[in-house]
Amino acid sequence: MNHTPKLTLAQELEAAVAIVRIGLDRIRDAACRTEAVGAHVAGLQALYDPANPESGVLAVVGDVIGTITVSMSDVDHEDMERVTELLDEAQGYVQDGTGERIRHALDLLEPLLPPCEECGWKRPDVEIMPDPFSTALYPEEDDHRQMPLCPPCAVKRFEDS
Repeated sequence: MNHTPKLTLAQELEAAVAIVRIGLDRIRDAACRTEAVGAHVAGLQALYDPANPESGVLAVVGDVIGTITVSMSDVDHEDMERVTELLDEAQGYVQDGTGERIRHALDLLEPLLPPCEECGWKRPDVEIMPDPFSTALYPEEDDHRQMPLCPPCAVKRFEDS
């Protein structure tokens, strides 16, 4: 038998909004805890990733709006056609309008990302770090060459040492 108290609709929605707010706070904190452009780009990509537009926060918000719109299509009311038009527009603004602006901002930020010295890719997670190869071979030294590396290439250099 289930002894979990049932939440009212208002309580359930308040809890859901709080959870979403916590997630968005985490995105903001991760993006803004450093001055590095890569962290900011990664935060924006969590909201809208042009390479995978259906994966970000904006896609989820758009999907929720779209699902509510479809669900309301069975409501018999004289203004329902206008309501669904407005919600369709809202869904489009979230996914297309806002997403397109973030995509354009990401295009402008991309040249500021350092390329990985090993693979050459410009990724948000490229970090300038002491050379993992020489650090593994000579851990007692503290003057290792600094190099920009993505995590897979950093692991590979370490494993090659």
